[in-house]
Amino acid sequence: MKTHFDINQYIREGAINGRIYTEPDVFTLEMNKIFEKTWVYVAHESEVANQGDYKTTVIGQHPVIVSRGADDGEYYVMFNRCRHRAASVCQDEKGNANFFRCQYHGWTYTNSGDLVGAPFQDGYGEEFDRCKMGLIRVPRIASYRGFIFASLSEDGPSLEEHLGLARPYLDMIADQGIELTAGAQKYAYHANWKFQVENTIDPYHLSFVHKTFFDIQDKKKGVKTNFARMHKQEKVSDLGNGHSLYELADDLGIGALPFNLIIFPNLSFVGSQVRVIKPVSVDYTEVALYPMMLKDATLEENAARLRKHEGFYGPASFGTPDDLEVAFDRVREGLRSGGEEWLIISRGMNREEVNENGVLSGNSSDEVSVRAIYKKWRELVTI
Repeated sequence: MKTHFDINQYIREGAINGRIYTEPDVFTLEMNKIFEKTWVYVAHESEVANQGDYKTTVIGQHPVIVSRGADDGEYYVMFNRCRHRAASVCQDEKGNANFFRCQYHGWTYTNSGDLVGAPFQDGYGEEFDRCKMGLIRVPRIASYRGFIFASLSEDGPSLEEHLGLARPYLDMIADQGIELTAGAQKYAYHANWKFQVENTIDPYHLSFVHKTFFDIQDKKKGVKTNFARMHKQEKVSDLGNGHSLYELADDLGIGALPFNLIIFPNLSFVGSQVRVIKPVSVDYTEVALYPMMLKDATLEENAARLRKHEGFYGPASFGTPDDLEVAFDRVREGLRSGGEEWLIISRGMNREEVNENGVLSGNSSDEVSVRAIYKKWRELVTI
């Protein structure tokens, strides 16, 4: 990695350099300074609802296990790495187990991480202390309204401080009584992780990338969507700490929530889904979409939510495939070309409004959300 990182080569007022998406050194810096320092979303409590439940995921590039203790019912987040020779001890994405057993040499751990078995332990001598050889737990774990976050940093802002002005919107989501019991829809693309974060709140592209979808919707409704009026009625807001909000004026037929929400760096809420972004490398990203089911809804009502989700976000839908092609693949291809390196993110800077809480807002075609992301990005990578 570069020994000196000049932030001014990558970001300036109203613009970012395209190399922010393509340089391996920048990606490494992001993993070290963002994903290993701040709070990262890892699970919803409904995914580990019972004692002994677990799921595997990642924090940046670190494989981890999120479990609910079989004995105490507490939540744990542990590195998925045997203390002996580093083999992963849990291979399944989710399940229920009292123990995790390394298949390499048989070391066995409780689902809260304590080492309970090391075959032929006498070979290590009397100094071997099994109590000190459990799976390593991440330094910090906290939950807010059912959403579990973990931090690889031993100190820093609390989770509530990190969430800040995004908390009321998480409250609204949690108050619906959601559970992530429908499984996950997954896709991957050969480009940078920030593409997906940015695209989550980018109403500017709707009438272009998703024109076919809205043409069909208009035909069904008998009314043509007026995007110019919609953008003036709706707003996008910078909630601070990299989080941002898109408040919808009308039901566009793509989801249940009246807003899209980004919780920086890896969590978003769109329609009726929880969207989790997993950076793999500078040019490869995995994404998981978890449809939000309602605890008190009927089977028919939840099925309708799933069908609506599939209609715009599914693999044969009108939304996600278009974004993968236009917003990710074509941008990646364009970045390989020569010419001007600086990319514009200044739309609406001249008409931002600030409320009494210091929240910046603009109309929904403005790039307020992108600027919110890179304001926090700049702060973190230069610490």
